[in-house]
Amino acid sequence: MRDLKISVNELIRHDFLAFPVSQNILKLIKGTAGQQFSYVFIMDGQKVISVISTLDLYRSMSVPDANLATMRSTTEFAIISVNDDISALTNLNKNFVVVFGDNHQPVGFIDNLQMIVSLLNLKHLSCSQKQSDFNEFENIVYNLEEEIFVTDGKGNVLFLNPAAEKVCGFTKEEVIGKHVTYLEKEHMISSSISMIVLKTREKVVILQQVKTGKTVLGTAVPIFDKQGELIRVLCTSKDVAQINNLFNKIDRQHHELKAKDRQLNVMSEGLFGHNNYACFSKGLEAIKEILIKIAPTDLTVLIQGESGVGKEVAAKLIHSLSPRNKYPLVKINCGLIPEALIESELFGYDKGAFTGANTNGKIGKIELADQGTLFLDEIGEMPLLQQVKLLEFIQDREITRIGGSKRIGINTRIITATNRDLKDMVKQGEFREDLYYRLNVFPLRIAPLRERIEDISTFTEYFLQKFNDKYKLYKELDPDVLDILAKYDWPGNVRELEHVIERIIVCSSADLVTTADLNNFLDLKQQSRGRVNCTGLLPWKAAKKELEEQLIKRAYDFYKSTYKAANALEVSQSTVAKVMKNMDKYNST
Repeated sequence: MRDLKISVNELIRHDFLAFPVSQNILKLIKGTAGQQFSYVFIMDGQKVISVISTLDLYRSMSVPDANLATMRSTTEFAIISVNDDISALTNLNKNFVVVFGDNHQPVGFIDNLQMIVSLLNLKHLSCSQKQSDFNEFENIVYNLEEEIFVTDGKGNVLFLNPAAEKVCGFTKEEVIGKHVTYLEKEHMISSSISMIVLKTREKVVILQQVKTGKTVLGTAVPIFDKQGELIRVLCTSKDVAQINNLFNKIDRQHHELKAKDRQLNVMSEGLFGHNNYACFSKGLEAIKEILIKIAPTDLTVLIQGESGVGKEVAAKLIHSLSPRNKYPLVKINCGLIPEALIESELFGYDKGAFTGANTNGKIGKIELADQGTLFLDEIGEMPLLQQVKLLEFIQDREITRIGGSKRIGINTRIITATNRDLKDMVKQGEFREDLYYRLNVFPLRIAPLRERIEDISTFTEYFLQKFNDKYKLYKELDPDVLDILAKYDWPGNVRELEHVIERIIVCSSADLVTTADLNNFLDLKQQSRGRVNCTGLLPWKAAKKELEEQLIKRAYDFYKSTYKAANALEVSQSTVAKVMKNMDKYNST
């Protein structure tokens, strides 16, 4: 075997892909759609730890969130270098070999090693042994599904196995001893891959048509003796129809995965719509993606944001998208419960715990949230004494009712929300630091409406449709009204916008709401008022002129109309027009 001129590199196949052990299986399948490969090498650094066939990979895709670490190797394998001597193949007891290159990365593989070794060993058989050993070789390759076809160094057919007979449509008795050109002449094959190898003395891969009408992908490898003479041509083939069927199956599965993704997206969007969560801006799209990712986990979430931004909506969505959605979401507003009652509300009490208590005792809100989600709203308002007991529950996941001695285990997810700066409260000694870090596992900030102006029009249209449907009306907003709403600061955020739109729908007399109507529902003048700060000394007339110009320019930039600006500033339109004209003259000079 050492005298053979063939190298390991000439025997290897390259239709494989390599991925790290952490790779998600579904993402791998989606990302490789359309690529042709027979095996996947699972890598741990520069080490191949498993070899998975394409079919086994696709069989595993039904397991959600599975990664390659869960896969077991389809076949036992050995590892050699591309620079190893061909004789190294005879020392291996595996039928599959992964070949590494000089860069310490896999460059290909050799399958059906036993068959290849048997073929190569034919060269070393003596004349008296050839027939018996050839029969032994036949027994090895007869059961192979791979089509095997062998010629001598002149192109005469020496051997073909039953798989080749079945695919090609002729028997070994018809072709053994015949030259491959005879097969071409008799239209048994469209072209001879063996003849190409005999001419080029190199490995060849081509498509061929055979007598059965099938198209096969043929691969032929030259085998040389120790003098460098070409003595055998080893040909293998694959039925292209089978390959296409496999890839069609993979393609169908890929489309099914995409269809399932679309269905999941529709279901998610429906759930978001059901929770009145209309969000299409970039900022809220990012929050929506985060909610979808963290919902299936049990991460403790701290939602921060001003009043009215939708903190409770976000908490409800996390619960709705989580595996706990079959169990209750229990909300506790820590700012509404009197300090004297908050402990009994949270932890409950046993019979006779205190005077005036229910004679049967009472289950606390935390216990009600067992298996579900506990939502602690306005957590910054919780008294320090109760913070200690809440911290103890979070650490142990056990409670004891007031007046009781039995410890009750609680399995619940905790979501908290606040419009206060808990970190600053910790510095002021108003909130326990250890509790803060227990709750701040996954902080989520929802920006106020004034920071996401593009959402104002989205929410306006959403609430307009909602309340028109609710009250069976057909009110519309003048475009100028939409402009003013978009420039308003909305200190009450989404909640304030919702209430304003509802008042407009119910109380406006006309079907088209104008800016004049808007003044009845929104105090625009109050928002526009502000204090004038003097930062330096100017002559009286100069200061008066500068303030006048600034006010008029700001009003005009806001309303885009001299009449509307004049109305807001409570001056005449001619005054606004005159000042604007003088400013234009000054700027032009």
